[in-house]
Amino acid sequence: MTNPDFQARLARLQHSRDPGPTPSGQRKSNPPRTYRDRLDRALASAAAAGISRDAGFPPAMRALSALGIPVRPLHFKSIPSLFLSGVALGLAIFGGTLWLFTSGLIDPPARGPIAGLVGLGWPGVFVTSLCIGAAFTIAIRLQAARARLPHWQDL
Repeated sequence: MTNPDFQARLARLQHSRDPGPTPSGQRKSNPPRTYRDRLDRALASAAAAGISRDAGFPPAMRALSALGIPVRPLHFKSIPSLFLSGVALGLAIFGGTLWLFTSGLIDPPARGPIAGLVGLGWPGVFVTSLCIGAAFTIAIRLQAARARLPHWQDL
């Protein structure tokens, strides 16, 4: 999307936020917002802040959204949701690797990082996943704060 196209879209979004006065001179209240409306506003504000679509709304989240599952972009998720997403990511990667090498399908190597992971076992994978969840949450929330993104409820 070219810059003038984006600016025109952003101007339309800002115009749709301000319904203007009614004929009696009072301001109309904003109509109830749908998930799609909030998602469009969130992606526009993230893009205006310099956060790419892939960084804020990765392909897996886009696929879930296309299936009709309401998924917020990363920078608009709550802290518990971000933490659980990071823990799930850590468990999927490290837990999947540990399961693969301890299930007997593949023999674990004698040395190297995989051998260290097998040595840590499931408690180590769980602690590592908790650390990944915390780091993921902190990184995303700091980036959202630096970009001064609005909260999901404010969109």
